[in-house]
Amino acid sequence: MNKMTLIVTLLAAMMATSGLAVADEAAFKKLHAEAVAANDKANSIGGEWRDARDKKAAAVKCGEKKMSYLHAAECFAKEGDYKKAMKYAGISKFQGEMGYQQAMEQKNAGPRH
Repeated sequence: MNKMTLIVTLLAAMMATSGLAVADEAAFKKLHAEAVAANDKANSIGGEWRDARDKKAAAVKCGEKKMSYLHAAECFAKEGDYKKAMKYAGISKFQGEMGYQQAMEQKNAGPRH
């Protein structure tokens, strides 16, 4: 009876863990799409910030490479580290939103004589 209880407990734990991983993956995919959209919007008016998703950015290290926040989020997601993936996707989304806001606020900026 103890072996059966142990097996059932292990199976329940595995099912619960796999369910959490799916939820994290789904949450990451949603946030990733929002980050891409925010950066596309900022880029449409010339307001995208370099570290958000520029391939030459070196803001975060994932594995052996340094990369932009969005690319790091994708890298960590591939590794299964959804906590870090969500963190960097969130930063990228924030930078997209702020880049758009900054570009809009400064669209008429120029020299003041």
